[in-house]
Amino acid sequence: MMRFASAATPEAETRAALDRVVAGVRDGLAGERADALFVFFGPAHAPAAETIRDRLRAAFPGAKLVGCAAGGVIGGGREFESPRGLSLCAARLPDAEVVEFHVETSDLPSPDAGPSAWQRLVAVEPSARPSFVLVVDPYSFPAQVLVAGLDFAYPEAITVGGLASGASGPGDQTLLLGERVLRAGAVGLALTGDVTIVPAVAQGCRPIGPVLTVTRCEENLLQELDGRSALEAAHRVLREAGDRDRELARAAALFVGLETDPFGPADAHWLVRNILGRERDGGGLYVGERLRPGRRVRFHVRDRVSSSEDLDRTLLSAHDGPGNGCRGALLFSCLGRGMHLYGVPDHDTRAFNARFPGVPVGGFFCSGEIGPVGDQTHLHGFTSSFGLLRPRRT
Repeated sequence: MMRFASAATPEAETRAALDRVVAGVRDGLAGERADALFVFFGPAHAPAAETIRDRLRAAFPGAKLVGCAAGGVIGGGREFESPRGLSLCAARLPDAEVVEFHVETSDLPSPDAGPSAWQRLVAVEPSARPSFVLVVDPYSFPAQVLVAGLDFAYPEAITVGGLASGASGPGDQTLLLGERVLRAGAVGLALTGDVTIVPAVAQGCRPIGPVLTVTRCEENLLQELDGRSALEAAHRVLREAGDRDRELARAAALFVGLETDPFGPADAHWLVRNILGRERDGGGLYVGERLRPGRRVRFHVRDRVSSSEDLDRTLLSAHDGPGNGCRGALLFSCLGRGMHLYGVPDHDTRAFNARFPGVPVGGFFCSGEIGPVGDQTHLHGFTSSFGLLRPRRT
């Protein structure tokens, strides 16, 4: 039977921290062997990365291993937002295969390469119907290029993950993959066979105002909406909004949501992107995504209440849909969430446990989160991206 276990500790001494999480995970696996390990550790533990690798490989022989240094870790029902945290998740995946892969920037195919070039990076055939877990060094590797390539080569695959957050600059990163300690690139696991990942991506925003259509744009410059300048359209939405939404917008919390399904209802999925600034000599707005005329958009706001409500809606939808019956979950949450956003500890973990009682969850706080919205995988910010693990056959 598929099993999943997680444990975490704020213990500052690496060997003592390892003893604690290894014991917790062994208890959670109830004597079963582990097939996949996910380890995340604060910068205080990064100098002991080889010790972490060796201890886990000895404790769980044969298990595939991936992990990184992180600004905060999640596991065992807790979220430790400190440089001393250490989290370990383990999965028992009978009738499944786990493949480790490492990709450097120099390995990426050319823009005109076919899907087979991307498939060679991870050594998995599309017919195996893989799911991917990615951990990426943001200083050395273009994460969005890789996730777009995986979408292209594996159109039915689900990819979740995050940008490692335990480094202060280029070359300072610590990634783990199997026997290797790495300083750059992307590392990951491809899961095939009787296992699948169900995504649950909570972007933490709430739409305001009407649905609008892009009538003029250039690259990521949003120039007109419904024939008005983008800035004028934003001002009109805010004039008609309530006091709370106007106050949120004044606090630099106004975002643009881009429709992911042009044939879907107005309350369908929105890909939320930052407004980066306004056009110097005009009424345009720069946003964090390339645009095209005809795409529908809607302005959004974010605060702790909106974020909490969005998270609960996302988890409820997963619980009542394809995530029902999951055995465990990986959580890749933004460094800007947690105590910084909610003012209370363990918020997203407690929300998950309320919808999925007894299901272990673990992961880390990221510098960017990876997960699908609509039918494409994206790199997000201020998001919690869950990957719910369940058997493919039920």
